[in-house]
Amino acid sequence: MALGGPPAEGDADLSTAIRIYTGILIAFTILIVLLRLIVRKWITKIIGWDDWTILLALLGNVIGFGLVHVEIHYGFGRPQYYLSKWDLIEFRKYAYGEWIQTFATLMWTKVSICLFLRRIPVTKVLIKPLEVAIGFLILSNVIITLLWILQCRPVDAAWDSNAKGSCFSRGQLERIVLAQAIISLVSDFTFAAYPILILWKVQMKLTTKIGLCCLMGLGVLTGACCIVRTVLNFQSLPTDVTYGGVTNWYWRTFEVQMGIIAACAPTLWPGWRWLYYKIKGRNSGKGHTLLTDEVQLHPYERGMPTSVATVSSKKNNHTADLEPGTSFGTPLPLIQKTTQVDVDVINAVGRAKVPAVTGF
Repeated sequence: MALGGPPAEGDADLSTAIRIYTGILIAFTILIVLLRLIVRKWITKIIGWDDWTILLALLGNVIGFGLVHVEIHYGFGRPQYYLSKWDLIEFRKYAYGEWIQTFATLMWTKVSICLFLRRIPVTKVLIKPLEVAIGFLILSNVIITLLWILQCRPVDAAWDSNAKGSCFSRGQLERIVLAQAIISLVSDFTFAAYPILILWKVQMKLTTKIGLCCLMGLGVLTGACCIVRTVLNFQSLPTDVTYGGVTNWYWRTFEVQMGIIAACAPTLWPGWRWLYYKIKGRNSGKGHTLLTDEVQLHPYERGMPTSVATVSSKKNNHTADLEPGTSFGTPLPLIQKTTQVDVDVINAVGRAKVPAVTGF
């Protein structure tokens, strides 16, 4: 219950809009993750750690979806003035838990992106920063989450104003959220730009290179959402958390969803190529299709030179059948011979013909 008179908007209710908004976003996010797993399982024939971590992010997302619906039950979307004291306490309790979910979901999303980038054939110089980033993301999330959980002693004082204890000040809590936002923002823009470093010297069509960089760079949208919700949080600190905080929550939720979608977008590329060639009738008699005209081969392995490949569908006297190979270091025994391709591999020891492989 708020102090003072009733708000100008009266007993407004945004709960229906919140339900529709979260329902559409969560449904679309689940669909994208399912498509990613379908592509990985039945087209590129490989499930990696980046897939498992994005599933953890999706699990956190679903948990957050459930928490929001409980918050709505206790008054989220309505002015605080019209809520009972008990409803406000319960709302704060579940909102407290939703922030923990948000921290974890964003962290697992970014770890998944790191693991995906690590699977692309790059030198040790480019792999090491990704390994460091994974460790930093996990460690920083643990620290921020613990600070958030232990903001009050006893813990329930964080949502129950009747509980006797000591808590962080509002400014200290804002600094915790700001620290998380800075880490999220820096990682979003860094990982969005990283594919440019990886693909810069890869020999492939410029349009293909630009397309892949754009798909992998969708993280800039997540970073933009992070900027907006952080600015909103500091420009207007709503005393009415159940109604005045809805706009900030919209942007935070969109940031989480866009993060998962951006992490999945580049993994859908082989599926799009498969569908494209299927429609064009370029699939082979055995039901397998060359997924990309230009692909990279062989991820970095310790003690081995990095290889970069250019694949051309033109036949000549030096063509070789597409053989079972590897996709980011993992055997793909189910890929059948489909067509003849020219493969030039440029590595530390010179040029050579090698079996071509496909798939992200």
